Amino acid sequence: MTGSTTPAPARPTVADPQPWAFPTPVTSRLSNGMAVVHYDLPGQYVVSASLVLDHSLAAEPTELEGITAMAMRTITDGTGPNPGERFTELLENQGAAVGADVGQSGTQVMMDVPAPRLGAAMALFAEAIREPALADQDVRRQVALRQAEIDQTRANSAATATLEFRRRVLHPDARAGRPTGGEHDTVAALEAEAVREWYAGHVGPERATLVLGGEFAEDPTTLAEECFGDWDRATDVVEHPRPDRGASRCVIIDRPGAVQADIRLGGWGVDRDDPRWPALRVAAYPMGGSFNSRLNAELREARGYTYGVRLVFTPLRSGGYFATQGSFRTDVVGPALTTARELLDLGEQSFTDEEVRDAKAYMTGTSPLQYATADGVVDQAGLQLIMDLPQDYLDQSLAKVLAVTPHDASEAYRSVVDTDDLNCVIVGDADALADPVREAGFDPEVITDY
Repeated sequence: MTGSTTPAPARPTVADPQPWAFPTPVTSRLSNGMAVVHYDLPGQYVVSASLVLDHSLAAEPTELEGITAMAMRTITDGTGPNPGERFTELLENQGAAVGADVGQSGTQVMMDVPAPRLGAAMALFAEAIREPALADQDVRRQVALRQAEIDQTRANSAATATLEFRRRVLHPDARAGRPTGGEHDTVAALEAEAVREWYAGHVGPERATLVLGGEFAEDPTTLAEECFGDWDRATDVVEHPRPDRGASRCVIIDRPGAVQADIRLGGWGVDRDDPRWPALRVAAYPMGGSFNSRLNAELREARGYTYGVRLVFTPLRSGGYFATQGSFRTDVVGPALTTARELLDLGEQSFTDEEVRDAKAYMTGTSPLQYATADGVVDQAGLQLIMDLPQDYLDQSLAKVLAVTPHDASEAYRSVVDTDDLNCVIVGDADALADPVREAGFDPEVITDY
């Protein structure tokens, strides 16, 4: 039996990507002077809100480090008008989720809510910020939870390596080198009354910006005025000290019997205001920012030392640091360190045209996806406020990335990454690691009582 054959449909034509820019906000101020920034995003029916608070953890008393995070952990555990579980129930009735993120240079109290429920939810959001109960029993519970988190971090080798690398790459006096949530002794010292006093002195409208994004059923500025316009509380002046770098050193944190070791190898870096930052971002991608990067191709694919390795540049508000990070079999740590150091030393092997082209295509191509939701837009706007960056920072940054040449990327990388001046933190079996680490050119200090 014969029959006609239907021709295959023509392959669709893939159009070139359209020009993209970060959304432009509408800015205003409430009657009390508090700033409001809102993004009209048609089709985004879940509204994101963030109250961005300018602060510095360097202001915390040394013996009470973690007090800011403790206050923020507790603000949704009940308010003056709606104590305890009653407040949680009211939030849930509106389909709203509220949380807080504490950083070294600022805090965001965040909410996501369906657009039709924004009015009622915003009133509760403001209530949590303006009138948190910070009750004794809630603070005690959060203290216990934070101490359990610290124990979990110490039990996790990867988390410990990351924490201790940051602590050591920064100067011991730098608050930015220590956990935002505090440590066992400082958290244990936190009493509810001290938390309430700290909150009252550091959270107020003059240091706050309300950021909103989504498709609004009502005018967001009018709504913000209703909820925050009569908020009146004086707060302390904020200073943001620039952290200094620590001394270069190598540390092994002992985990007897561990069959793998977590490594962090890196040094001092730059912040987003540094003119080298766009080129450095481009350079990081071919060196250690993608699966096909130089580090991963050699250490994972060619040698099988690890499941994966990355190079990450972390900018702070001022200054920054970089780290090569990965988990390696204990028996290959020595050659892995040697090879990683050789690869990190760019020498005369500049980044190629193809490597730079791929890096720029990835960074500019993923941005429309990363900021396709209200949550993504509001998060980026909050980051820009915390880092004291202009509202059009992202557009400026992407334009600078597109202008980076292989020469720019190579020179920026060489100016920052000095393989003769590296910090190294290794979490693993010290008895098995100490000699191979020395043979790789490091002089490790072994810590057995971590």
